[in-house]
Amino acid sequence: MTEPILVVDMGSWAVSAAVLAQDQLHPVREPVTGAVRWPGGATLQTGVGRPRLLVGGAAEHARDQQPRQYVDGVRRAVDANGPVWLGDQLLTGAELTSAALDAVVEEARRTHGPIGRVVMTVPTGYRTHDPRREVLVTAASVSGHPDVELVCDATAAVLDPMTMLEVPDGGYVLVCDLGATWSATLIQIQRGQPVPLSQESSGSGRDLDVVLAADLRATLAEWVEPAFAAGGDTSIRAGFHALDIVRLLKHRLSELPEAAEAIEPGAPLYRMDRRLLDQHTEPAMRWLVASCRAVIARAGIVPADVTTVLLVGGHAHLPNVVPVLHNNLGRPVTRPADPELAVLRGTAAWARARLDRAVPAEPPQWRVEPLAWTVPGGRGRLVRWLVKEGEGYGSGTPLAQVRTADDRVFELTAGRTDGVMLEQRIPVGNMVVSGAVAAHVRIEPTTERYQLAKRHHLRVAGDWLLLPDRRMIVECARTAEYVKVRAIDTGALIAELRPGRAAARGQLALGPGQQLSLVTWDTAGHFAVWDVLSGRMMSSFSDAHRTDAVMVNEAEWRLVATGEGAATVGRYRRDVATVWDLATGARLDKVVGEDLPRRFTGYSGSSRADAFAPEMSSPDGRLLAAAHPGTLSLRDVETETEVFRADLPPATAVSTAFCAAGRHLLARGTDDAGAWLDVWEILQPAA
Repeated sequence: MTEPILVVDMGSWAVSAAVLAQDQLHPVREPVTGAVRWPGGATLQTGVGRPRLLVGGAAEHARDQQPRQYVDGVRRAVDANGPVWLGDQLLTGAELTSAALDAVVEEARRTHGPIGRVVMTVPTGYRTHDPRREVLVTAASVSGHPDVELVCDATAAVLDPMTMLEVPDGGYVLVCDLGATWSATLIQIQRGQPVPLSQESSGSGRDLDVVLAADLRATLAEWVEPAFAAGGDTSIRAGFHALDIVRLLKHRLSELPEAAEAIEPGAPLYRMDRRLLDQHTEPAMRWLVASCRAVIARAGIVPADVTTVLLVGGHAHLPNVVPVLHNNLGRPVTRPADPELAVLRGTAAWARARLDRAVPAEPPQWRVEPLAWTVPGGRGRLVRWLVKEGEGYGSGTPLAQVRTADDRVFELTAGRTDGVMLEQRIPVGNMVVSGAVAAHVRIEPTTERYQLAKRHHLRVAGDWLLLPDRRMIVECARTAEYVKVRAIDTGALIAELRPGRAAARGQLALGPGQQLSLVTWDTAGHFAVWDVLSGRMMSSFSDAHRTDAVMVNEAEWRLVATGEGAATVGRYRRDVATVWDLATGARLDKVVGEDLPRRFTGYSGSSRADAFAPEMSSPDGRLLAAAHPGTLSLRDVETETEVFRADLPPATAVSTAFCAAGRHLLARGTDDAGAWLDVWEILQPAA
């Protein structure tokens, strides 16, 4: 990961943020209180000078002085898809959200340095093309981040590494996000990724606080009614103060059977116990259970098909919520540590997995050349041009940014040749369609002379795998202790999986949807299948026989495990081969015989998706690399001359490859100790 990423969970009444840098997550604390979660309110401060929007702790402090100019959640205007009054001024959701984001970005830069890009959460109820998504994008653009990416909060919750979820591909998770807004979302794991299927939401969290505040008002009427009856700012302050007290007590009841607080010095204590809290939460719990059943039924399944109920959000601390859901749905309930931060942690995991946003330009065919790109999803809305008309650019330079329908942002990059931007055919805001000409550029003619510079020599007691898209290199220990995904250009660590179990061996494989997977097993016959990028275990199973050999069929996503002399036929011992479905962990077949590995065609002890080969052409077809024992050579195809030669370390087998952009040349060799990898950068041709 090369640039710090700011991840922001813009909740209904609280905001949390963190900076993801060097694979570490650093919280952005509220500057007034030092808390990890920022109050989500805003106050329009008026008086001397121009009105100014305050957010976070500053807004809470200014609330008592100007209560009519306060709103308890900046996202309320976005949810309502309309402006709100703060005093005598009407403010839009974009203005309120932008003010909150400005404050978070400023604090992140102050404490953690420059921010490369921003990822924000969006309620799952904001479907694709919902105008409220555009409001959030506009707010981020005003804050200087037009390339902001949005991820659904329920999707992020499932990706939270602290949930320790183990859901097989095709399995279901029911996410109950209980903040100021309560929602129930059914998620299905499809090719290792969480996909929302159906969702319902309500304002139960906010309604609960209003009911509790009304109970406080009734219980201590002698003390508080004069303030409520006074009207004007005094009654508004009294309402805010009552809400503050009941929220404080409600939080304490997550650990204590009873809690009390004085509304002011000398006043009687207002007491709240779990019985009272359960009584007032009962209507909200009825809604939650009914909504859970509704979203499950809408997907055509039954509660028994749901792997687990995932509980996140501030109200996940309510004492009765876990038993109510478990008793009514009959499914296990998972509540991670600090559930109010689960969505933020999952957003960071989502951002970490977005390894490559670059979409290389299609290879040009003439000197004044059209530029076209294959945009993920077939089309994307142009966010901005990064190179002006008449400006020059280098090879691989990002030329423009597009936003796809699911609010992912991709950079459209130049090819391998320097050029000058002549004409931009697509205006900002219009659609860039795959294969359609988006710009014209001028390519400077050059007399090419290739130069290569060695960048890395890496070694592992295991093997290296180059993924078929040739964008990442994968390092796998022979003992399956770890798998590391690295960037080709820098060698930097992008993702790491450590199964953490007593695995003795492992094999990398590419599963359905090109999912990078690790299959691990031990001598006792216990198997597990892991998604490398997310770190989740997708399936597990056990063979009754001692395992001697394991092979995987990536096309059919099956595994065969053989055990020598594991079955008795009459007086003789025979080998046994068991075939397993890697997606479900189900046993498919059992074969007894001799020389069994030869019978299973399409199965291999190593991944057949590996992109290394003895010979390889560059992506533009201009170069041909060939690996031989002890030597790597590179030839110019047009002139049929050798332009580079390098000596390789001793190895029993060698192979080579180019990266996807053609800017790096790789050579891999295996020996008794494991495998080594050499990487060269192909420098710009010199005239």
